[in-house]
Amino acid sequence: MSDHDNEPAGQQPGEHPTDSTDGGISGNDAVGPDAPGEQAPGAGGVFTRQRVSFAVAGVAVLGLLGWLVFGNSGDPEPTPTTTSTTTTTEATTTSVVTETRPALVSQVATAKPDLTEVVVLEEPPPQWDSATEIVKWDVPEVPFSQAEFADRPDLPREDYPLQGRYRTPIGWTFTNPTAFGDPFSVVVTEQRGDWAQVMVPVRPNGTLGYTDLSQYDLSEHEYRVELRISDRHLVAYRGTEQIVDTQVVVGRDATRTPTGRFYVTDKTDEANPNGFYGPHVLPLNAYSEQLDTFDGGVPVIAMHGTSRPDLLGQAASNGCIRLPNEVISQLNAELPIGTQVEIYA
Repeated sequence: MSDHDNEPAGQQPGEHPTDSTDGGISGNDAVGPDAPGEQAPGAGGVFTRQRVSFAVAGVAVLGLLGWLVFGNSGDPEPTPTTTSTTTTTEATTTSVVTETRPALVSQVATAKPDLTEVVVLEEPPPQWDSATEIVKWDVPEVPFSQAEFADRPDLPREDYPLQGRYRTPIGWTFTNPTAFGDPFSVVVTEQRGDWAQVMVPVRPNGTLGYTDLSQYDLSEHEYRVELRISDRHLVAYRGTEQIVDTQVVVGRDATRTPTGRFYVTDKTDEANPNGFYGPHVLPLNAYSEQLDTFDGGVPVIAMHGTSRPDLLGQAASNGCIRLPNEVISQLNAELPIGTQVEIYA
């Protein structure tokens, strides 16, 4: 897809790395450039993290990557709360303690470096319902736009594997490191003993899965990003401190930037910092909800720089989020993988 109205049909987002194999991850924010004569990486070139390929669907600042189109506010941090509920039966009395953690603190599970694959289940394991300790994160609800569009095929599928992402009869398998060379990471939304419910980098957007935490190292951070599509406005926070406030480019009506809660899955450097994608690309676990393929790859959404700063404040991408180059450089340097990105209409 291109950021032009006359873009050829059936191609995938050109704003991201590309993979030449079927079902791979390739592309750019558009199949074509924003201006006549400007060549996007996905059209004849490859998107690089050191020449790593992937497809993403253009999303202004989340730059619609033709790869695997993979926040929070500055409100005061809520005080963690702990509640106890007691269930009484004729035989036993079982106490279940639920700990609610602040929205400003994100827990990230990063695959252990000695693992080459990580398994995520679609359904909770048998011990999930019998857990005696439950930890949840008190995050605000961010409406997903998925329901506004016609159903799209799942990505990946058993008959359509992606580079580094595979559907299985019980869930998904992900390679470690990822196709971009980063450790595979997921954001934890609930923890029960040695198992966690996590955000999964697959389509439909908003999919949750279950994974054994013995596969991961756990870390916490207080970074988040919030995007308001109607205002074309993005703000990034470290705790309650605002570190970025900028106008961005978002998706046009035909290739809208999806809404919902997502996270940064990878961080890539561009060989040409003055090129179409600017110096850096931060793919998300978000996929286009209007495109199934792009430039021979998968319509993943990303945040990236831009060679067209004159378009900032407009809806002109294939779904990715384009930021000023100096801003994406700051975010690339400061945001950890696993940073949550909340996208509101």
